[in-house]
Amino acid sequence: MQMDSVRSLALWETTTVKNSGTVQTRPSGGVAFADVLQTASQPEESFADMWKAAYRKYFPQGEGQWFYHVMDASGLSDAEWQHNDFPFDRLMQEEPDASVLSWRPSRANPSQLDAQVQAKTQATLGKHAIFVPPELDEKMKNDSALARKVASAVERVYSFHRPQPFLPMPGTKFYGTKTYGSVIVLNAEGEVEHACVTSGGGMIGPDEHTLRQIEQEQAKKRARREASRRITSEASEKHARMVEDLRVATIHDTNYLKVEVV
Repeated sequence: MQMDSVRSLALWETTTVKNSGTVQTRPSGGVAFADVLQTASQPEESFADMWKAAYRKYFPQGEGQWFYHVMDASGLSDAEWQHNDFPFDRLMQEEPDASVLSWRPSRANPSQLDAQVQAKTQATLGKHAIFVPPELDEKMKNDSALARKVASAVERVYSFHRPQPFLPMPGTKFYGTKTYGSVIVLNAEGEVEHACVTSGGGMIGPDEHTLRQIEQEQAKKRARREASRRITSEASEKHARMVEDLRVATIHDTNYLKVEVV
């Protein structure tokens, strides 16, 4: 429905502010079409909002800091991006470190369990960054269809990396909350050139039933140790009494023999 037709159906005094894209309406009688006018006046969703919505669709429990960078970072090679030492954390900040674009590894690819790698991964959790080349950013501002197409490509990344249902081993449970981080690099054509999703936090441990069983077993072990200690102590005391009785009896017999000899 066009705005003119809406105006003809209801008696409204309408002022449209083109710069802000808002419509201010005051009723002067007739049927209330405020909701229709409000919907018609809503601005197009920005690509940054589409990006955040794509993440939240697959990671509803996760929020954090968002960094939208209008910068071409597509020149990074796959080998550098996939190296476990790559400083993703330096891309997840208000002012990204441009030197990262020329980063080179200083050692062979370490294990993901390496202490330095783990520290860098921890620094990315709860942070999300996307790099959009300037020409692509400008095109998407004027082409909502292109913005939605690029957002669909970004959404596929998050869909692929979405959290999987936790299937615990019998007697186990997941404790805590898992936290995520992400970096996505787009090229000038709106394709995903590089993407990384990190995760951390939480731990797997025994569930409540298993914990009770462990506590009961530990209590039984303590009772057995106490019983064993008590038996050992009583046996030791009994042995000591027997030794003492034998010593006294031996002394008595010796004295008796001495008396007989005299």
